[in-house]
Parts: sequence; structure tokens; C-alpha cells
Amino acid sequence: MKNNTPITLKFLAEKLKMSVSTVSKALNNYPTINEYTKKRVQEMARDLHFTPNKSAINLKEKKSRIIGIILPNLLDHFFTRSIYGVEQFATQNGYNIIISQTHDDLQKEIQSANMLLRSRVDGLIVAISKHTQDFSHLDQFENMGIPVVYYTRNPSFNLNCHKVLGNTFQGCYQATKFLIDRGHQKIAYLGGPKMINFTHDRFNGYINALKDNNVPFSSELVAYTDFDKENTISAIKNLFANEDQNPTALVAFKEPILFDAIKYLKSINYPKFSDIECIGFGNTSFISYLDSPPIASIEENPESVGENAMRLLLQLINKEIQIEDYQKVMVDCKLVVH
Repeated sequence: MKNNTPITLKFLAEKLKMSVSTVSKALNNYPTINEYTKKRVQEMARDLHFTPNKSAINLKEKKSRIIGIILPNLLDHFFTRSIYGVEQFATQNGYNIIISQTHDDLQKEIQSANMLLRSRVDGLIVAISKHTQDFSHLDQFENMGIPVVYYTRNPSFNLNCHKVLGNTFQGCYQATKFLIDRGHQKIAYLGGPKMINFTHDRFNGYINALKDNNVPFSSELVAYTDFDKENTISAIKNLFANEDQNPTALVAFKEPILFDAIKYLKSINYPKFSDIECIGFGNTSFISYLDSPPIASIEENPESVGENAMRLLLQLINKEIQIEDYQKVMVDCKLVVH
């Protein structure tokens, strides 16, 4: 055999007395192919210096085997952990991912969507920006038969869509009830951006826990922040402004804003600082190192949210679920007591 003859999948398959599709799957590490077969195929491919022509395989399948992901911010630990879940599941199924960050800017989200559309992704997973109300830049995917799964942020303006969400209502309800059971009556709520729909589920969890346990609601115990430092500090100042109404406990939209609150109260030498019990969403890994850690955290299981989003997307790509058969998957939160 002359050295310049290209080694094809077909040639490998004939030599191994297997079908072309088995050889291809063995080379791509498909879970359905047993280890012995994979080993045989991969060894022969190595010995013969076979390099698969990826674009030829993908053309034949009419698939790029690429999944697009649009999310607001990879510095947010929640999204970093969720990507881990997406990527694990994608890789096991022979897919790669392209991640694009919007920094919560609608224009960037539109640019990202157009870039991913041009990259011919097979599917899209998206956490919308806090300004997204018009979905035409995302609807264009479904119009071309490319499935879209919304995750972690609820696109309430878009009723007909597939979504995978953390059950933040249940998480906030549990946290609030936990504090009530510890004897607190003045529990403050520090929320995310007020105008945005995906922030309401937590607030509703808080309100419902108060109501079900006969604790009166006071609007003075609620403040909102859009996540920038100054805004968060002024929200905290408002919560602790009225001495008669000062909260004894606090539930926060996200742990970073909770840490800002703790830091601020320390800096002003708040007299009842040591009595305040706090809970936030996140369960950040370094909590065990803090000298005044929150009493508990709401663990949102982001890896599971990511994996569920990818699983649903694959079912749509493989047409196990029809694109118009809109699904809503909820992933439960868990209260972790420190």
C-alpha cells in the first residue's frame, strides 16, 4: 500500500470487518460502543495514521455537533457551575459548546445570537439579559428548525418556549420558613433588579412563607439592588434605616450582595451585628473560611440545571420531543445549614 493513499473510514471498516457507523462511533467515543471495540478501532486508526475528516462527517450528518450558549456573566459562580453541567453532558454525547457572554447587555445578546446562527449551531441554550423583552433574535433559531432552551432566567414575556429553571420560589420559601422557625419575626428581603420578571419567584417564596406562618409583611423590610456596589449599599442602608423596624434576619437574592451587606454592617459597627442571621442563594465554596458566615445557604444545584438544559436540548435535536411541545423543567433548591 502506497503511503499517499488517504485512509478512509470505509477502508478502516473493511479492515476491521465492521460497519462504517460503528467505526465512526468508536472513534468518537460513543457510550453505546463497548470498550473492547473502541480499543480495537482506535488502535488500528493510530497504527494507520488515520485522521477523521470532521467536516466530512458533519456534512454527511448535516450536523455541526456544536451547541451555542449565551449567558450574562461567567464571573457569576452560578453560571460557571452550570456550564460544567452542560459541558459534561454535551461531551458524553459527542457535542462541543461555544459560549458567548452578554454582560447583561441586550445588544451584545443580539450580536451573540447572530454569530451563533452563522456558526450553524445545532441548538442553543440561553440565559437572557435583564433587558430582554423582545425575542425575535432568538426566535429566528426555531424558525430555522434549531431548538432553543431557556435556562436559569425565566423568559416570562415568551410563553411558547422550552425552559429549565431552578425552583427559586421553593428555595426562598424554605429559607424564610427556616428563619421563622428560629424565632425571627422581622425578616428582611434583599432582592435583585425590581423590574425584572425572573427575580419575582424568590420574592413570592418569601411572601408566601410569611403568610403561611402568620408573620406580618412589611414593605420597609424589602429592598432591591441592580447588583452594582453603590446600589447594593444604599439598599442595605434603607433596610436598616428605621430603628424600630430593624430586621433581625435577612434573605438575599444572591450571596455576593449578602456579603456586601455583612461587610457594610461591620464597617458601621452595627450594634446588633452578631444577632443577625442571614441566608443567600449560592452556597459559595469559601463560606467555611468566613469568620461570620451566613447561618445557611440556598444551594441552587447549577450543575443539574445545566445538565437538564442540555438533556432537553438533545431530545429536541434528536426529535424525541417535538419543537412545539413546550417543556418546563424545574430543578429543586436545597437549604444547606452551615
